[in-house]
Amino acid sequence: MGATEPADELALLRAEVADGTHDLSNALGAILNYVAFLAEDLGDNPAAADYLPHLQNAAHRALGVVERLSASGAR
Repeated sequence: MGATEPADELALLRAEVADGTHDLSNALGAILNYVAFLAEDLGDNPAAADYLPHLQNAAHRALGVVERLSASGAR
């Protein structure tokens, strides 16, 4: 019996999704931290600082996708 059972394949897929969502969540967390650091450093340059909320919003939206993927992979 060399064939992989569907349940085994599903378990492998769930593990890969969990690993991927964890790694992506960590990367997005780092991006959000650096956005916060830049906000402090760019306080004297409001034109440059205007871009930071867009980065922050995009990272939060991506985290929402990661959370949905993580939740669906846990089912």
